[in-house]
Amino acid sequence: MATRSRWLSVVSKRFEMGYTPIEFQKTLLGQFSLKTDYRCVEKAKGYWQIHSSEADFLLEITIKELAPRKIAMLTLPVLETNFQFKQATQQQQDAFLSTFFKYFHKGGG
Repeated sequence: MATRSRWLSVVSKRFEMGYTPIEFQKTLLGQFSLKTDYRCVEKAKGYWQIHSSEADFLLEITIKELAPRKIAMLTLPVLETNFQFKQATQQQQDAFLSTFFKYFHKGGG
């Protein structure tokens, strides 16, 4: 009888974020990595691997700077952020993204 892996196949998700690459890196390697159970390792410029200290979990994040958005006199950075969950259950993916967006939330409220 074949055993089914508890991990899903590789799942990719893509988001556009209002960050510069430097802001993103500072947040990811700073407060996010220091105050959560996730450990982040920079593998190359714009490429990180994230592991959980609590469970079997592997995620790769890559970023790409896109053209800024201009609204009247306001210019906002745009960063394409790609997540590849290599080893994670759906529950682990949901928990990670909830924590990630809590730390990367900008603005009031």
